[in-house]
Amino acid sequence: MSPYVTIALEVVTTLASSLERRDILRGWLNHRASLRAIGFARGFQWLDGSFVEDKQPRDLDVVSFLYRPHGIRDPQQLLMLIRANGALFVRNIVKAQYRLDAFPVDLDGSPEALVSSARYFLGLFSHRRGDDLWKGMLQVRMEDVADDAAALSRLGAAPAAAVGGQP
Repeated sequence: MSPYVTIALEVVTTLASSLERRDILRGWLNHRASLRAIGFARGFQWLDGSFVEDKQPRDLDVVSFLYRPHGIRDPQQLLMLIRANGALFVRNIVKAQYRLDAFPVDLDGSPEALVSSARYFLGLFSHRRGDDLWKGMLQVRMEDVADDAAALSRLGAAPAAAVGGQP
C-alpha cells in the first residue's frame, strides 16, 4: 500500500539515472540536512511527482511530515522558527535552491489538520496526471542520518548549492 516505505540510499540507487536526477537528489538530501540542522530531525517525507515516474523531472515533490524541534511547543514559536528559516520553507525559494516542490506538515499540530493534510496529499499525488493511473508514493524517515550520508556519497561529486550557509 502506498506510500511505499524505503530509505534514502535505495531512492538514490533506484532513481539517480541521469545527471539531472542526481542533482535533484543532492538538493533533496541537502534540504533534509538543513531541516535537521534547525531541529526538524524526526518525521518522514513522501516523495512523488514526475520524479517517481519514467520521465525526466524538473523537480521532486516532497511532503515533509515533521515533528517540531525540541522546545518548540507553541504554534507562535514554530511560526517564528519557520520565518527565520524561510529559505527552507518558502516554496519558490526551496524550488530554486533545492529543486524541490516542498510542502511541510506539522505532526504536532491539530489532529484534524493532520488528517486533512494527509488526505489532500494522498489524493493529489497518488495518481498520474492525465490518465489517473495509480502510481503511489515513496516514504523516507528523517531520522536516519547515516543513510542520507551513504546516499549522498553514492551520488558523488559536489553537493548542490545550499541556502544561507545551511549544509
